Amino acid sequence: MKQNAVESHVEPGENSVTLGNHKKVPLPGLMKRYLFLLLTGLMACQSKDKTDVRFTQLADEYLTAYFDQNPQTAVYLGMHEYDGKLVIPSKEAIAHQLQQLAHYDAAFASLDRASLSDDLKIDYDLLTAAIKNDQYRIIDLNGYENPLNYGVSFSSYIERNFAPAEERLKSAVKLARQTTAYYAAAQQNMPTKGEGRQPAREWVDLAIESANGNADYIKSDVIQAFSSVKDTTLQRELKEAMTAAAHAAMDYADYLKATVLPIATGSFAIGPENYRKMLRYNELLEADPDSILAMGMQQIAKEKAAFAEAARIIDPTKSSAEVFSTLQAEHPTANNLIDATRRQCESIRQFLLDKQLISIPSEVRATVTKTPAYMVGATAAMNTPGPFEKPAASEAYYYVTPPKKDWTPKQAEEWLRQFNLYATEIVSVHEAYPGHYVQFLHLNASKASRIRKIFASYAFVEGWAHYTEQMMIEQGFGNRDKKTAAKYKLAQLSESLLRYCRLVSSIQEHTHGWTVKQSTQFFMDNCFYGEKPAFEEARRGTFDPGYLSYSLGKLQILALREEMKQKQGDQFTLKNFHDALLAQGMPPIRVLRSVLLQ
Repeated sequence: MKQNAVESHVEPGENSVTLGNHKKVPLPGLMKRYLFLLLTGLMACQSKDKTDVRFTQLADEYLTAYFDQNPQTAVYLGMHEYDGKLVIPSKEAIAHQLQQLAHYDAAFASLDRASLSDDLKIDYDLLTAAIKNDQYRIIDLNGYENPLNYGVSFSSYIERNFAPAEERLKSAVKLARQTTAYYAAAQQNMPTKGEGRQPAREWVDLAIESANGNADYIKSDVIQAFSSVKDTTLQRELKEAMTAAAHAAMDYADYLKATVLPIATGSFAIGPENYRKMLRYNELLEADPDSILAMGMQQIAKEKAAFAEAARIIDPTKSSAEVFSTLQAEHPTANNLIDATRRQCESIRQFLLDKQLISIPSEVRATVTKTPAYMVGATAAMNTPGPFEKPAASEAYYYVTPPKKDWTPKQAEEWLRQFNLYATEIVSVHEAYPGHYVQFLHLNASKASRIRKIFASYAFVEGWAHYTEQMMIEQGFGNRDKKTAAKYKLAQLSESLLRYCRLVSSIQEHTHGWTVKQSTQFFMDNCFYGEKPAFEEARRGTFDPGYLSYSLGKLQILALREEMKQKQGDQFTLKNFHDALLAQGMPPIRVLRSVLLQ
């Protein structure tokens, strides 16, 4: 806050004020006190302004360093000055990154957070937590020794029209030409027998599968995506560069199989203290994992009772497991799974508009398509444009995963059963309307700060999408008649039970020594999954302990909704609540609560 052009100064205990022309003017007692308080406030505002300016400068400086270290993230976000760039993960590059993180960690700590404006206090908390999180991943989790943490992404270049095809092709070629050096450095970072922390077998298996899937994607999808480019020289360069990149990915997979897999006897568990750090840096929560675990078990018992009640409405002569098994048998085939999902999305979107549950900031639809081969373990996923992407590159992709061709018929059937006709619509609610796709439409259209658009809370992003499943059923989605409504409720509860099983599995695997086999059985017993999808869920937990965030976030949003209802009374509407929630970027729900209840 700027002062007036004429400066003034007053000391406590003085009976006069000195003006800018050095003339002293007598003050009445009350006026003296008032002016002292006024000028103290002006000086505090000036101090606050200086701290705000310093923080903003330091934040901009850090973000430049951050994107230099993470150019693939920058490209996804829509910052195409980073197109074609790749950081080779050499020992020197890792040391430089750690040095930078330590520097900025100390620089932000030297600022007086209390002197920041309220908005910038939030950005400060998000940015400093992100720095701590990167340090935690590298130092505490030995992230550079995890084979799953390596991959080169070409998807932005082929899926979004942010530049002419020829220019995107050139950037993709530039990226591909660095891939051999990238994977060679990754191999050098892998621990050898008797040295360092031995990797978990589950991680190595998944990394081999992912690298081979990426190679297939590069050889087929990437080259095919640029088939419209007529320049023969560019086409030759594309095929040569992508062939080399695919071989680099396959060589990495072969190296892992021959050299790392035989010594992969380490534990995937991060341990209780690291689990607390994950919650602290990702969600700004100081929480005891065992308290969350107890809550998850209570919720499973509660939801299984509701599951049984819905099953009795459908068929009172059968057990709830038998009713659900019958429901699961009503599923699309592998060949028409994508088309069936595509048809559902439009009717779900219209339901939102008719019921006035949320604003939809764009008429552009998400494209439903097959999940890319490199995305191992994904059932369904949403790939949205980054918040800084050009309007012309607003394509969003709703990925759905059919069974793999090399699976047995039994495995394929088990996989498709989770895509039963009712569950598939609930999944589309989660991924598209009003879940992730609508969430990111709001993000891209919002006035949230750059920091809030870059650094995302896992629990808010996934918690929102999971919350919408329950909210839609509460608002009558699928309620054509009593039995049909019970089928949709059963499907919604099955998705909810799955997420609570993830919460339990995550904590048990990473803090209490559960094996993948134990976790697989828990999924089979508590969310009625077949062995193949249950195993995939349990295996995901070994490398993604944060997947407890679906349930954690949903519960936080439900609690916040109740607080908002209490505060606003008759003025409360779901539409206003949802729009306000999604207008703040992607911060932890603890932050959203402080903003919305202010």
